[in-house]
This record gives sequence, structure tokens and C-alpha cells, in this order.
Amino acid sequence: MSNVKSTTKTDETYMKEKREQEEKSQNRDRLTYDTEVIKKITAIATMKAEGILGMSGSFFSSIKETFGGDEDITKGISADVGEKQAAIDLEVYVEYGKEIPAIYQSIKREVAENIKTMTGLELVEFNMNVADVFTREEFNDGNGTKNRTNSDRVE
Repeated sequence: MSNVKSTTKTDETYMKEKREQEEKSQNRDRLTYDTEVIKKITAIATMKAEGILGMSGSFFSSIKETFGGDEDITKGISADVGEKQAAIDLEVYVEYGKEIPAIYQSIKREVAENIKTMTGLELVEFNMNVADVFTREEFNDGNGTKNRTNSDRVE
């Protein structure tokens, strides 16, 4: 009779189109985070830790603060952020007499939990360098805000 083909889709054609559509939507939909967001989450979690006096900063951030600029709470923090994972390097000043390994473990746990809860990212690397130790009085008197170099650092 006639050579008219049916417009009804076969199960195979339907499944193929559905897979192609899912692949396209996966390629279009992405949630990403700016490095500064991860650094800020890390800074807030770190500053809540007992025994942390402050973050070590770069020379330029110290100058900015000296001349009246806003303090950058993320100074002393660097982060590498991917789509599923994050890595953090942190440089801190610790209060004299505190147990530094316990502080490290506490901060690592808190940062990992906050990053996971807020972003869904997994913390895969967490490095903390203690730039210096101060008594709380010494740090509050301003002696702890001097820029330090870590040229004598041993790994």
C-alpha cells in the first residue's frame, strides 16, 4: 500500500535519545566555587580554633593594613579548588604553650567539615605551617604582626 513510516518511537530510539539528553544536561550544568570562597570558609573555621592568634600574611597585605586598608581575613591561606575536591595551605601564628599537633588536627577536621557541608567538596590535602609562636600579650601588643620570612624552613 503506502510507504509511510510510523512516527512511533521504538524503545531503543527512545532510550538513545534519553541518554543523549542526559549527557547534554550534565555538560551544561555545573556548580563551581571561587578560590576566595574556599579560603574564607577556611579562615573563619581557623580563627575559631583555640590557640590560633592569627594568619601570617604576605608583605603586601601587611602594607595595606598599615596604611588603613581593610584587613584580609584570608591572608596566609592558599587554596586549589577543583569541581569535586579542594586543597588548602595555611600559615598561622600559634599561642605559646599550646599543643600544636592537636590544634592542627582540630583545624583540619573543622575546615574539612565546613567545606564539605557548605560546598560538597572533599578536602584532599591540608597543610599548616606554623610561622611563629607568641604569647597572647606579645601578639596583642603588636609584636606578632611583623612580617616574617620562612627562609629557614625545613621540610
